[in-house]
Amino acid sequence: MIDLNIQVQSEPVTRRFRLKKEVSEEFDLYVKAAQEKTKGADESLVLEAILRNHLKRDKGFRAWLQKREK
Repeated sequence: MIDLNIQVQSEPVTRRFRLKKEVSEEFDLYVKAAQEKTKGADESLVLEAILRNHLKRDKGFRAWLQKREK
């Protein structure tokens, strides 16, 4: 099972992205796997969970963010 924590959030913001076909196809598969784990998960919730997970673990981004907040 995938390791992704999906949280339902309110007040979404619409964004537009372009992805390479291979990445888009793999993302579609990831969404299907997430839907098996979490009923009601959609593409937006899955992408949000992926980004939250990545941003939380990105040490370089965290260091940059701390410098910026000072």
